This record gives sequence, structure tokens and C-alpha cells, in this order.
Amino acid sequence: MKSKKMLLILAAIIFVLSCSNENSIEKSNIKKQSAAENIKNSKTEKEYLKSIELVFNYFETNPKKINKIKPEIKNEIMEKFLNITNHYKVMTGSGDLSERQKGYEELVKIYALFDTYKNSSAFSDFQQKYPLDESLNNIEKIITQRLKNNNYNYEYYGYDYFKDVTNDINNYYEDILKFIESMEKNPKISNEMALKYKEISKQINKNKANKFIEFANASENKKNYREAQRFYEEADKLFVITHQDAKKVSIKTKELKEKADLQAAENAYSIALSILKNAKTRNDYRNAVWGLERANELVPNYKDSVSLISKYKDKIYVKYNIFGCSNSWVEKYLDKKLENVIGKKTSSSSAEVQINCRVTDNYNISTFPSNIENLIEIREIVNNAGEKVTKEFIFQKIKSLAIEKISFNYEIEVSGLVKQRYSNNLSEKNEVHSLQYTGDIPKEYKDKDKIEKPLGETKMRNKILEKSNLKRELNQIIDAMDRL
Repeated sequence: MKSKKMLLILAAIIFVLSCSNENSIEKSNIKKQSAAENIKNSKTEKEYLKSIELVFNYFETNPKKINKIKPEIKNEIMEKFLNITNHYKVMTGSGDLSERQKGYEELVKIYALFDTYKNSSAFSDFQQKYPLDESLNNIEKIITQRLKNNNYNYEYYGYDYFKDVTNDINNYYEDILKFIESMEKNPKISNEMALKYKEISKQINKNKANKFIEFANASENKKNYREAQRFYEEADKLFVITHQDAKKVSIKTKELKEKADLQAAENAYSIALSILKNAKTRNDYRNAVWGLERANELVPNYKDSVSLISKYKDKIYVKYNIFGCSNSWVEKYLDKKLENVIGKKTSSSSAEVQINCRVTDNYNISTFPSNIENLIEIREIVNNAGEKVTKEFIFQKIKSLAIEKISFNYEIEVSGLVKQRYSNNLSEKNEVHSLQYTGDIPKEYKDKDKIEKPLGETKMRNKILEKSNLKRELNQIIDAMDRL
């Protein structure tokens, strides 16, 4: 009687799920489901598989129960199981390739349940009807078609063809790979079965690598060598391919990198020569030299890039001098942005841009005598013997205050080829309050201490700089010199 009750419960689980499933199929034929409905259905799909696993696991742990199942109960379980599998069969015929792929992936998961629970074959010939290789091959065909349908041949400026393709390939293979890899580690299957799924994982990863190689070849045919190189690098990451294939991929990746570097070097070199033809400003020469340096970086000693760099190097710099704020952070900030980038620091007499500055930066912290309040409070407590007694608590309440201040004044005047002037006077203060209890403290005062710490010179300076326009003004000086 108890056994029959359990079987009825198991059958009921599948029945409820399969019925809800049939309703969802009917609804999907009437209208497209909303995003919320899709999320709900995704959750339901997991419940379908969980219900099947629940039944399979029961009979796996209770194998003697199988022979005691009454025909009508067994038929009912088989019927409800068929309803679920038919749902996924319907999905595999969908016009939506994403849904079609999902249908085959769920059939793979059901197949895997039969591999996990050997006694499950008593209820269905599912594995004969839905061979694993057939489902996996169909998934591969669908992924191929999805990638073909995506039409990545956009030509607008800045379009990252590689990024979109790579994201799609990774997304399309993600679910099936995760599941197959989980089967490799499934403790309920034999070592032989684990090896089977390991080989399947290798094959799927090889298929995935081949997808990257196909796109790499297409990019190479269009002479987009850098793009082709990046696709081959993605294929190279999938080290499950054979050693022979891995070597071929590595050699091809290196070959494409050389072609891409040569192509990029020529492009940078050509642009640099074009700029030099009409160069008038230091900015023109700077951009040309940077292009030549890039070409030489990609392909050492590319054409006459080294001699051209040497010829025009002196024309790219603005000679500048900073006076009046030596060793201040203002000078350091300007030097970091200017020196050997767009400028050369020199003496005041030979400077083309003179930066005169005065910076006053003062920080101090003042502490004040603590305010000490002596307190006496009477409390009823329980002593070590468990007796209620009255105790007198004598303790101190200590309040302290510190004030940190910073004043920041600056005046900057730029003369020569650039003429600008900036000034400001700023100050900031921060009060640091502390409260502390000492002595024989009642328990309700414990953890009531509030100890604040000073911000310190660096944080105070950052606060004041946030209120000023100094960094923006310094960058305006830099930008003006960059345009010379």
C-alpha cells in the first residue's frame, strides 16, 4: 500500500508538470510570450527534468519496486514522460533557431539521465528514439545556421566585428558545454561513461574552435589580418584540439600577426608621410613622429622610419620653463604631462613658453584639551554566585576635539607662445570629534565609543582641489602647448 502511494505521488508530479507543459505549448501557438513568461518557462523546463530525475532516482535506489508496479501506474508514468519529451520534440521543429537549439539541448539532458540511472530504461526506449549523436549534430548545425543568419558584414566606422562574433560563438556553445562538462564530473556515472562525455566535450570544443577558424579565414581573405589573428588566438585558447591542430593554429596565428603588424606599420608610415608633406606646427610633426615610432615598433627598422624620426624629433617639442614653484606638485603634474611628450624643459632664457607660478599650501592640525566628565551610577547586577546585588560604577566620559585646516593659494601666469593667467584662494577645515568611556564602565556604555580620525594632509588637499579649477586650468595650459 505504501509503495503504491509513493508511485502515485511520483506519477502525479510528472502529470502536473506535463499538463502545465501542454498548456504552455498551446499558448505559444496563439501568441508570442513576454520576457516574464520566457523566464517562467525556463524555470519550468528545469522542473520537468527534475521531476524525471526524481522518478528515475527513486527506482534506482529501490530497484525491486520496478517489478511490483501495476501496469496502469507504469503506463501513466510512461505517458506523462512521453508528454514531456514530446514538448521538446515540438521545440526542435520551431522556426526560432534559439528555441530549436534549446529543444535539442533538453533532449541531450534527458538522454544523460538515462545514462545516469540505468534502471530508467524500464520506462522508455528514449535513447533509441533520440540518439545522442543525432541531437549533438543538430545543435552544431543550428549554431552554424545562427551564425550565418547574423550577417556581420557591417561596414560603419568603429564596428568591432571580432567582438560581436566572439560573443555570439561563446554564448551559443555555453549551455551545452557547461552541461557536458558537468556530466564528466557526475559522481553517479561510471568512469567509462565519464570518458564518453569527456570525448564529447573535446569534440564540441573542436567544433567551436573551427568556428573561430572559419571566421579567421574569411577575415584573412578580406586582408583584415589583425582580425584574423584575433580569431585564431581564440581558437588557440581551446587547447582540447589535437596537438597537431594546435601546432597548425599556433603557426597560422604567428603568420597572421606578422602580416597584421606589417599592414599596420605601412598604414602608420603612410599617414605619417602624408602629415609631413603639409606639416607646419609642432603638433603636426608630433603626430607624424608618433606614427613613425608606431611603425618602427610594429616592424623594427621599417623602411626609413628611424632616420625620419631622428630628422624631425627636435621639431615636435615646445621648449618650456617653470619658475616659482619648484618641487611642488604643480610642477610635477606639468612635467609629467609635458616633458618628453610635447615639451622639453629648458632654461628661462631659451624657453618658448614661460610658466611663472606661486603656490602656498599650508596644512596644520590643532588639538584642544579634552572635556572629562566624572560619572557615578548605581546598577543592580548579578554577581558570580548568581545573586542580585547593588554596585556603584565610577567612570569617566571623555570628549575631545581636533581641527585640521588647509589653505591653498595659487597664481599662475603663462607667457611666450602661450598666454594665460589663473589664480585662486581656497581653504578647508575638518573637525575631528571623539567620545570615549574609561574606568569601571556599566555594560550599556560599552561599545558607545566614537573615535574619529583626522583625514590627513593628502585627503584634505584632495578635498580642496575638488573645489578648485586648478587641474582643469593646468590641463588648459597643456592643451594650448599641444596645439602649437
